[in-house]
Amino acid sequence: LVTSRSGDECVVALCDQWYFDYGESEWRALTERCLAAMDTHGDETRHQFELTLGWLHQWACVRTYGLGSRVPWDQTYLIESLSDSTIYMSYYTVAHLLHRSLDGSVPGPLGITPADMDSAAWDYVLLGKPLPAGHSKSAEMDVLRRSFLYWYPVDIRSSGKDLIQNHLTFFLYIHTALFPESEWPRSVRTNGHLLLNGEKMSKSTGNSLTLRDACIRYGADAMRLTLADAGDSIEDANFEETTANAAILRMYTLLEWVTDAYAALAQSEAAPDAPTQVNDVILRPASAPLTAIDRVFDAEIDALTLATGAAYEATMYREALKSGHYDFINSRKWYIDTTASIGMHPTLVRKWITRQVIMLSPITPHWSEHVWRTVMGNSTSVLRARWPQDLPSEPNHALIAAGEYARSVVHSVRDAEAGLQKRAKKKGSAKADEFNPAAPKTIDIFVANKFPEWQENVIAVLKDNYDSTSGKFDDKQIIASLNQKGIMKQNKKAMPFAQEIKKRVALAGPSVFDRALAFKESDIIADIIPFIKNSMGYESVTIIEQPTTVELTDAQTKALEIAVPGEPSFLIANAQQ
Repeated sequence: LVTSRSGDECVVALCDQWYFDYGESEWRALTERCLAAMDTHGDETRHQFELTLGWLHQWACVRTYGLGSRVPWDQTYLIESLSDSTIYMSYYTVAHLLHRSLDGSVPGPLGITPADMDSAAWDYVLLGKPLPAGHSKSAEMDVLRRSFLYWYPVDIRSSGKDLIQNHLTFFLYIHTALFPESEWPRSVRTNGHLLLNGEKMSKSTGNSLTLRDACIRYGADAMRLTLADAGDSIEDANFEETTANAAILRMYTLLEWVTDAYAALAQSEAAPDAPTQVNDVILRPASAPLTAIDRVFDAEIDALTLATGAAYEATMYREALKSGHYDFINSRKWYIDTTASIGMHPTLVRKWITRQVIMLSPITPHWSEHVWRTVMGNSTSVLRARWPQDLPSEPNHALIAAGEYARSVVHSVRDAEAGLQKRAKKKGSAKADEFNPAAPKTIDIFVANKFPEWQENVIAVLKDNYDSTSGKFDDKQIIASLNQKGIMKQNKKAMPFAQEIKKRVALAGPSVFDRALAFKESDIIADIIPFIKNSMGYESVTIIEQPTTVELTDAQTKALEIAVPGEPSFLIANAQQ
């Protein structure tokens, strides 16, 4: 029915039509149950499915021309394309046993012909209904049935987000209508369209790039890395050619470093008690014990491997690339910088390279294969390499926290010096006691082993008035207790501090009440002193722990008073001439 501009109703055609009765209450309930148990890899996809299930009802499913399967009960019609092939993946489970050629002209290993696969045969293979007595191919049908049950249900269906409102919802409906719940789809992963440099691809505007052209221009691995980096969500992915160009340089630079590292490792194996160096790769003796920074780096390798494995399992390739390559590279860079004065430990360098090659192999298989066999000397393909089996069940959070602490100390030192320089510029004086950034300089780092008493008292009050069952605080009682103990009167920071702790508890739970550090601050700082000296030009770096028996100046005493566990304070001054 069409309404003309004049408002008249025009009948274009009147013909018979078959409909799928989507939305029928019992059928819809089954499909909603299927969706509830299914992983949609994102809330937006689930929301779109729920909306479609809410409005989808009768759907015209046949046509008289074009490609498609004939309607079994009415051979004059074809099933239209969106309604057809909703369970085609079930055919994949047995196709290799039915024929060796695409057109089916060459029979498969079981010798089954198209004539053998009648409705009764398919009902048995896919649905488990009994075969007719004396079926001539019963043994072969058993093989097909076992193959179907081995591969089904569908672990993941990947498709475009524009098909949620029709074909993908049909896919769920038909599966719930035909199969038992054990064979319902387990997940659907939808994606958007592919943009090129942030714009829609269009031949008319010249903004287009074919797979072949991308491979020729950037190489297969750089193209694959850029596609992985383009995005994981339902939003349109964006292939950035600047990323592809950068990927070429990134992979080449990494290859050079790995080659040098393996040359250094070979020398280290020959002389385990001697340091080695090949170009910029510096290794300490393999027999040297692990330092605190070594253990932090080792923990970061494992943590990032765990995160990358989880991302791959969830088909979140951008996340896998971030943790398994970008963050992995950053962790190595930090390790190189902080161990520059003594060299990296050979054991950890070998572990890092092995993990990097394996984690990148799904995205950059050619690069990984070259490194795995040519540089590392393995005799088998990287594609046969197992995912690391020596992983802990979860990251070592204490060591990860120690690494974050080390980075924060370096960042805080830079900020502290920058603040001194700004103040010196504002004053514009040249007094003898003013800090001169161009002159030799020293830094004292003050470490506190316990929190201020007033903070401990505030936390004790919060802990006493926290209900772990509901996860809520008794605010009235907290204020009353703080006033009763005189804490709020003694320290104006008490209430803001209490509010901050409450926010942390809301995010991380009651473990926030236990603020004891899982590492010794002075050990971590001691390991990064050479890095602080070399990177920031300090002549000396002194660690002063609280309490201390050393006689302190007034300035040192003030600096020590503001240090708290996890947040050291600093005193920067020019070296005494």
